[in-house]
Amino acid sequence: MKRYACAAGVAALMASAAWAGPDAVTNVERPLPEKGTPVRFGFGGEKNQEFMLNGKPFQLRGAEMHPQRIPREYWRHRIRMARAMGLNTVAFYTFWNDFEQPDGSFDFRTGNRDIGEFLKICQEEGMWVLFRPGPYVCGEWDFGGIPSYLLKDPKAKIRTTEDANFMKAQTRYLEAIAKVAEPYLAKHGGPILMTQLENEYGSYQRKDRKYLEWLHDFWTKKGFGPFYMSDGASDYHLKDVVMPGVAIGLDPGLDDGAWNVANKHNPDVPVFSSETYPGWLRHWGEGNWQPTARTVQDVRWFMDKGRSFSLFMFHGGTNFGFTAGANRNGNDPYQPDLTSYDYGAPVDEQGRPTQAYGQMRDIILKKLPADAAVPQVPAQIPSVEIAEFTPAWHAGLWDNLPNTFSGTFDTPPYFEQWGQNQGIAIYKAQLPAGPAEKLVMENMNDYAQVYVDGKLIGTLDRRLRQNSIDIPARTQNAELEILVEAMGHVNFHINMESDRKGLFGAVKLGGRDVKGWKVTPLPLDASSVAKAPKGKAPSANRAGAHFRAEIDIAQPKDTFLDMSKYTKGYVWVNGVNMGRYWNIGPQLRLYIPAPYLKPGKNRIDIIDLHDTAPKPLRGMPERNKEPGTVQTKNLNNAW
Repeated sequence: MKRYACAAGVAALMASAAWAGPDAVTNVERPLPEKGTPVRFGFGGEKNQEFMLNGKPFQLRGAEMHPQRIPREYWRHRIRMARAMGLNTVAFYTFWNDFEQPDGSFDFRTGNRDIGEFLKICQEEGMWVLFRPGPYVCGEWDFGGIPSYLLKDPKAKIRTTEDANFMKAQTRYLEAIAKVAEPYLAKHGGPILMTQLENEYGSYQRKDRKYLEWLHDFWTKKGFGPFYMSDGASDYHLKDVVMPGVAIGLDPGLDDGAWNVANKHNPDVPVFSSETYPGWLRHWGEGNWQPTARTVQDVRWFMDKGRSFSLFMFHGGTNFGFTAGANRNGNDPYQPDLTSYDYGAPVDEQGRPTQAYGQMRDIILKKLPADAAVPQVPAQIPSVEIAEFTPAWHAGLWDNLPNTFSGTFDTPPYFEQWGQNQGIAIYKAQLPAGPAEKLVMENMNDYAQVYVDGKLIGTLDRRLRQNSIDIPARTQNAELEILVEAMGHVNFHINMESDRKGLFGAVKLGGRDVKGWKVTPLPLDASSVAKAPKGKAPSANRAGAHFRAEIDIAQPKDTFLDMSKYTKGYVWVNGVNMGRYWNIGPQLRLYIPAPYLKPGKNRIDIIDLHDTAPKPLRGMPERNKEPGTVQTKNLNNAW
């Protein structure tokens, strides 16, 4: 029987494996030289179409993982999982809007933002690096990694030299991250072999050649190179974006035909499959991804041909906090992304190998040289069941509102105008007496509850293209209140540039403009949630509440918090935002890594937009396993 042929086989393997250090196994292939030894990486071979390492052909076998989606304490484990599968390179995006702080400074040190440390660990674990610094990355991350403050200008453009504000802001960021990464270039003895100039620019509806040339010039002056770009494997995606001397990454490149298209557009550089998809992203309200055998066969093809590739994702991780993005291509509906970025990857959200991991490992190891032994698979990170508990009601959603902005607005302002990214805002205006009429919002982004004189009359969901609601007849002036929750900014397509949060544009009642708006922002930052005082009593009319629990944990281990009894909101564990939940699925459980827990008392805060009474919670040992049962499902296949 082949290894990893079933989930039980995976579990047995992990149970028997030791946590292997970088030198724990003898006669291990170490693709990196000793630390600090410069290497030569470039292009060569016939027509300059091969990657060359110190003068010899080199196959990139990449594992995409994003350190900002993984608890820092687990970085080494995830990297070791990649090496144990026979891969030799880590590819990763960096997310600009996570580094830049409100005061304009950059944080490259705290928590999972310490990119220098991540690069250091890659090198210690014998892995090369493909560096993908943005400024735009997509990655199903909020606004593709670009700070949303750039949307304050209603005419803002991004990814172009045509907008001076964007160019000034991105230059500041690139200057800062270049200083972090430059010591880790291969020519200095570090792990970075190549740097990506731009990401999927061929898919953007505005192709500014000057912008690509600016990026190439910037990184060249900083001493980086060689370079690559990632684009779709078609004439449309590659036309007008390939650059002399810049390798072509295909998203994905799965056959000779894709390679031939790339060679036609740029015949003198190497081609590789820079994003080989083992699964796919998921949006709220969709069904779950079902595993297929396609990517396993893709890996077989790459190994048979000796072609370079990178698995996107090898390990997806988690969109903690407000980092999940959204998709909206053309006139398609708005599609906000899940908190989980599991992606159907060979290593799941918790770091466990799936069946595909073992199948791919078998294929890769059979093609490596006989003396190129790889480490054994690291031990499974332990998880735990947390017995059912019920939080206490702490306050109503409307009990602890901050100050309302002074003055009134003829047109309701959008979040980015006052510097808010996501969270909530409450818009208030007076409606005149009159018959039942329809209230129409030019843009409602992204989820709203509408109140008239303190009574909830309905909700609106941007995913369903809902932007209007019937207002009942009024015998006298009435107060209109619209609570708007922002979800992820669009991260792909030129629609990014128009995705402002809250109410954006005119609001009309019976065709007449509603004016005189007042706005109360509620960004749901961690400190305000932690410091929120206890409310007096639940409201009979207002939806939503803040619930709080303190639970004792003897020894912190990973768990999955089952939110299936709650409706829609967010969870903080010891002050850290674990992300969004929503009972429309497919995700009903939030991953709570052990590093975010502590021995003794742990505080859990829940902000739910609908529920007013607390409901039971429990921690699950695995994403798809009930307490006390034997795991039989494929690890990729249930939420």
